[in-house]
Amino acid sequence: MSLYKDIMWSLPGFSKTVKDKEKEKRMRRIFHLFPKRKRSLRVPITPKKQHSSPPHHVSSEVLPIKKRPVLYTTTPPKWIRSLKKDMNIVDDPILIAGKPLDLDDVDPDQNRLSIPFQTLQRNDFLTSDEGMILGDEKINNDGRIGVAAFLVDQRTKQWKVVLKKWVRMCDSGKVLQSFLLSGDWSGVVEANGLKEEDNISLWSFRLNGFLFFALDYAGDSVDFLE
Repeated sequence: MSLYKDIMWSLPGFSKTVKDKEKEKRMRRIFHLFPKRKRSLRVPITPKKQHSSPPHHVSSEVLPIKKRPVLYTTTPPKWIRSLKKDMNIVDDPILIAGKPLDLDDVDPDQNRLSIPFQTLQRNDFLTSDEGMILGDEKINNDGRIGVAAFLVDQRTKQWKVVLKKWVRMCDSGKVLQSFLLSGDWSGVVEANGLKEEDNISLWSFRLNGFLFFALDYAGDSVDFLE
């Protein structure tokens, strides 16, 4: 039924015809077949669009690779433990120092291994007489006086070396002290193919009262930390 007829029937003087009444009944029967839906007062919430964050900018620069820190263990490597057995060494060899070799250490003209005091793991490997010789200020830096010793490389070859003490005064007034291992050191470098930045560890032991050093390089006494 039209909205117009509904309005007219509500006015005075107008009445529904028989045809209109039958049509109204028929429409009511149809409406009863389809129940009304319940209306909800809730307003549907439209999900907000998630703004995707822009991708992080990846730099094309090649970052420098950090050098891995080196930890020198105090347990002698296997070859030094075997050396102790073969040479009948009484006491366990002790770790004296560990460091990467610098350019001067492998220079044949320099012919010395520098062992700065700050790289020393311990300093009790000298006898009192040897300490007096190296501690005498009158003979420091002379280059002709030192403590005679032997150095054993990983091939178990023995080399004659001399341990000296070097004292240097910086412009700032700070005193730097180092041990120097000279003698046949350049021969050790050449025979073992040592080069700059090679990590070495220096071990000490006594045999028949003589001072010995064992040089370990790229061996199992050096542990690399990730």
